[in-house]
Amino acid sequence: TLMRKKVLYLNIKKMKQTSKMLVVIAVLLSTVTSQAKHVIPAKGTKQFQNTNTESVGIKSMGEAQKEDQLTSVFDTYFSVKDALVSSNGNDAAGKAKQMLLAIKSVKMEKLDMKVHMVWMKVVKDLTEDAEHISETKDPKHQRDHFITLSKNVYQLMKVSKQAAPVYIQRCPMANGGKGADWLSKESAVKNPYYGSMMLTCGKVVETIK
Repeated sequence: TLMRKKVLYLNIKKMKQTSKMLVVIAVLLSTVTSQAKHVIPAKGTKQFQNTNTESVGIKSMGEAQKEDQLTSVFDTYFSVKDALVSSNGNDAAGKAKQMLLAIKSVKMEKLDMKVHMVWMKVVKDLTEDAEHISETKDPKHQRDHFITLSKNVYQLMKVSKQAAPVYIQRCPMANGGKGADWLSKESAVKNPYYGSMMLTCGKVVETIK
Protein backbone atom coordinates (compact mmCIF):
# COMPACT_ATOMS: atom_id res chain seq x y z
CA THR A 1 0.00 0.00 0.00
CA LEU A 2 2.80 2.39 0.83
CA MET A 3 4.43 1.61 -2.49
CA ARG A 4 1.21 2.38 -4.38
CA LYS A 5 0.86 5.72 -2.60
CA LYS A 6 4.44 6.59 -3.49
CA VAL A 7 3.88 5.73 -7.15
CA LEU A 8 0.64 7.72 -7.20
CA TYR A 9 2.43 10.72 -5.66
CA LEU A 10 5.17 10.58 -8.31
CA ASN A 11 2.59 10.41 -11.11
CA ILE A 12 0.73 13.44 -9.76
CA LYS A 13 4.00 15.36 -9.49
CA LYS A 14 4.88 14.54 -13.12
CA MET A 15 1.43 15.63 -14.26
CA LYS A 16 1.83 19.00 -12.51
CA GLN A 17 5.25 19.52 -14.14
CA THR A 18 3.77 18.63 -17.54
CA SER A 19 0.91 21.09 -16.99
CA LYS A 20 3.37 23.84 -16.14
CA MET A 21 5.35 23.14 -19.33
CA LEU A 22 2.19 23.24 -21.40
CA VAL A 23 1.26 26.60 -19.86
CA VAL A 24 4.71 28.00 -20.69
CA ILE A 25 4.47 26.74 -24.28
CA ALA A 26 1.00 28.25 -24.63
CA VAL A 27 2.27 31.62 -23.38
CA LEU A 28 5.22 31.52 -25.81
CA LEU A 29 2.94 30.69 -28.75
CA SER A 30 0.58 33.48 -27.78
CA THR A 31 3.47 35.98 -27.67
CA VAL A 32 4.83 34.91 -31.07
CA THR A 33 1.37 35.13 -32.64
CA SER A 34 0.81 38.58 -31.19
CA GLN A 35 4.13 39.83 -32.53
CA ALA A 36 3.41 38.34 -35.94
CA LYS A 37 0.12 40.25 -36.09
CA HIS A 38 1.98 43.51 -35.54
CA VAL A 39 4.75 42.74 -38.01
CA ILE A 40 2.62 41.54 -40.95
CA PRO A 41 0.48 44.69 -41.31
CA ALA A 42 3.59 46.87 -41.11
CA LYS A 43 5.24 44.82 -43.81
CA GLY A 44 2.07 44.91 -45.88
CA THR A 45 1.87 48.69 -45.52
CA LYS A 46 5.47 49.04 -46.58
CA GLN A 47 4.86 46.88 -49.62
CA PHE A 48 1.80 48.92 -50.51
CA GLN A 49 3.80 52.12 -50.21
CA ASN A 50 6.55 50.71 -52.42
CA THR A 51 3.99 49.59 -54.98
CA ASN A 52 2.43 53.02 -54.94
CA THR A 53 5.81 54.69 -55.40
CA GLU A 54 6.62 52.36 -58.27
CA SER A 55 3.28 53.15 -59.89
CA VAL A 56 3.98 56.87 -59.65
CA GLY A 57 7.43 56.27 -61.12
CA ILE A 58 5.99 54.30 -64.02
CA LYS A 59 3.40 57.01 -64.64
CA SER A 60 6.10 59.70 -64.63
CA MET A 61 8.18 57.68 -67.08
CA GLY A 62 5.14 57.32 -69.31
CA GLU A 63 4.52 61.07 -69.29
CA ALA A 64 8.17 61.73 -70.00
CA GLN A 65 8.07 59.38 -72.98
CA LYS A 66 5.03 61.21 -74.37
CA GLU A 67 6.86 64.52 -74.14
CA ASP A 68 10.16 63.15 -75.49
CA GLN A 69 8.49 61.80 -78.63
CA LEU A 70 8.59 65.19 -80.35
CA THR A 71 11.76 66.63 -78.80
CA SER A 72 13.95 65.48 -81.70
CA VAL A 73 11.46 66.85 -84.24
CA PHE A 74 11.54 70.28 -82.59
CA ASP A 75 15.32 70.26 -82.11
CA THR A 76 15.99 69.43 -85.75
CA TYR A 77 13.51 72.11 -86.84
CA PHE A 78 15.54 74.70 -84.91
CA SER A 79 18.70 73.37 -86.58
CA VAL A 80 17.13 73.87 -90.03
CA LYS A 81 16.12 77.38 -89.00
CA ASP A 82 19.66 78.23 -87.85
CA ALA A 83 21.10 76.94 -91.15
CA LEU A 84 18.72 79.18 -93.12
CA VAL A 85 19.65 82.17 -90.94
CA SER A 86 23.21 81.54 -92.16
CA SER A 87 21.93 80.98 -95.73
CA ASN A 88 23.76 77.66 -95.68
CA GLY A 89 21.86 75.41 -98.12
CA ASN A 90 24.15 72.41 -97.55
CA ASP A 91 23.68 72.53 -93.79
CA ALA A 92 19.94 73.11 -94.10
CA ALA A 93 19.63 70.03 -96.34
CA GLY A 94 21.57 67.91 -93.84
CA LYS A 95 19.52 69.10 -90.87
CA ALA A 96 16.30 68.46 -92.82
CA LYS A 97 17.40 64.85 -93.36
CA GLN A 98 17.84 64.53 -89.60
CA MET A 99 14.39 66.00 -89.14
CA LEU A 100 12.96 63.38 -91.49
CA LEU A 101 14.49 60.62 -89.36
CA ALA A 102 13.05 62.25 -86.24
CA ILE A 103 9.58 62.43 -87.84
CA LYS A 104 9.70 58.77 -88.85
CA SER A 105 10.84 57.75 -85.35
CA VAL A 106 7.72 59.19 -83.67
CA LYS A 107 5.42 56.49 -82.28
CA MET A 108 1.93 57.94 -82.58
CA GLU A 109 0.44 55.55 -80.04
CA LYS A 110 2.67 57.05 -77.34
CA LEU A 111 1.59 60.62 -77.97
CA ASP A 112 -0.83 62.45 -75.71
CA MET A 113 -4.33 62.47 -77.24
CA LYS A 114 -4.32 66.20 -78.12
CA VAL A 115 -0.85 65.97 -79.64
CA HIS A 116 -1.83 62.76 -81.42
CA MET A 117 -4.77 64.46 -83.13
CA VAL A 118 -2.63 67.37 -84.36
CA TRP A 119 0.16 65.00 -85.41
CA MET A 120 -2.27 63.08 -87.61
CA LYS A 121 -3.20 66.33 -89.39
CA VAL A 122 0.31 67.67 -89.97
CA VAL A 123 2.63 64.67 -90.32
CA LYS A 124 2.14 64.34 -94.09
CA ASP A 125 2.97 68.00 -94.78
CA LEU A 126 5.82 67.96 -92.25
CA THR A 127 7.38 65.03 -94.06
CA GLU A 128 6.87 66.57 -97.51
CA ASP A 129 8.42 69.92 -96.54
CA ALA A 130 11.36 68.28 -94.78
CA GLU A 131 11.95 66.11 -97.85
CA HIS A 132 11.95 69.13 -100.19
CA ILE A 133 14.41 71.01 -97.99
CA SER A 134 16.67 67.95 -97.77
CA GLU A 135 16.66 67.37 -101.55
CA THR A 136 17.96 70.82 -102.58
CA LYS A 137 20.82 73.06 -101.56
CA ASP A 138 19.13 76.20 -102.79
CA PRO A 139 18.20 78.38 -99.78
CA LYS A 140 15.44 80.14 -101.73
CA HIS A 141 13.60 76.88 -102.47
CA GLN A 142 14.28 75.67 -98.92
CA ARG A 143 12.77 78.86 -97.49
CA ASP A 144 9.59 78.39 -99.53
CA HIS A 145 9.02 75.07 -97.78
CA PHE A 146 10.22 76.40 -94.44
CA ILE A 147 7.16 78.67 -94.38
CA THR A 148 4.69 75.76 -94.27
CA LEU A 149 7.06 73.64 -92.18
CA SER A 150 6.99 76.37 -89.54
CA LYS A 151 3.18 76.56 -89.60
CA ASN A 152 2.85 72.85 -88.85
CA VAL A 153 5.59 72.80 -86.19
CA TYR A 154 3.77 75.73 -84.56
CA GLN A 155 0.55 73.69 -84.35
CA LEU A 156 2.44 70.87 -82.60
CA MET A 157 4.21 73.26 -80.24
CA LYS A 158 0.89 74.77 -79.16
CA VAL A 159 -0.38 71.45 -77.80
CA SER A 160 2.94 70.18 -76.43
CA LYS A 161 4.65 70.94 -73.12
CA GLN A 162 7.79 73.01 -73.55
CA ALA A 163 10.68 73.04 -71.09
CA ALA A 164 11.51 76.65 -72.06
CA PRO A 165 9.67 79.49 -73.82
CA VAL A 166 9.46 79.34 -77.62
CA TYR A 167 9.10 82.62 -79.51
CA ILE A 168 6.94 82.97 -82.61
CA GLN A 169 8.51 85.61 -84.83
CA ARG A 170 7.23 87.21 -88.02
CA CYS A 171 8.86 88.86 -90.99
CA PRO A 172 6.36 91.12 -92.84
CA MET A 173 8.50 91.11 -95.99
CA ALA A 174 8.71 87.33 -96.47
CA ASN A 175 6.40 85.21 -98.62
CA GLY A 176 6.05 87.84 -101.33
CA GLY A 177 5.11 90.57 -98.87
CA LYS A 178 2.40 88.46 -97.23
CA GLY A 179 4.57 87.85 -94.20
CA ALA A 180 5.77 84.57 -92.74
CA ASP A 181 6.37 83.19 -89.26
CA TRP A 182 9.04 80.98 -87.71
CA LEU A 183 9.80 79.61 -84.26
CA SER A 184 12.87 80.40 -82.20
CA LYS A 185 14.35 79.52 -78.80
CA GLU A 186 15.69 83.07 -78.51
CA SER A 187 13.66 86.27 -78.32
CA ALA A 188 16.29 88.11 -80.39
CA VAL A 189 15.21 88.15 -84.04
CA LYS A 190 17.41 86.33 -86.56
CA ASN A 191 15.53 86.10 -89.82
CA PRO A 192 15.72 82.71 -91.62
CA TYR A 193 13.96 84.04 -94.73
CA TYR A 194 16.56 86.68 -95.64
CA GLY A 195 19.61 85.81 -93.56
CA SER A 196 22.30 88.50 -93.49
CA MET A 197 20.37 90.65 -96.03
CA MET A 198 17.74 91.54 -93.39
CA LEU A 199 18.89 89.60 -90.33
CA THR A 200 16.89 91.53 -87.74
CA CYS A 201 13.79 92.14 -89.84
CA GLY A 202 10.80 90.92 -87.85
CA LYS A 203 9.38 90.85 -84.34
CA VAL A 204 8.06 88.47 -81.68
CA VAL A 205 4.30 88.03 -82.12
CA GLU A 206 3.64 85.24 -79.62
CA THR A 207 5.37 83.27 -76.87
CA ILE A 208 4.61 79.62 -76.15
CA LYS A 209 5.33 78.70 -72.52
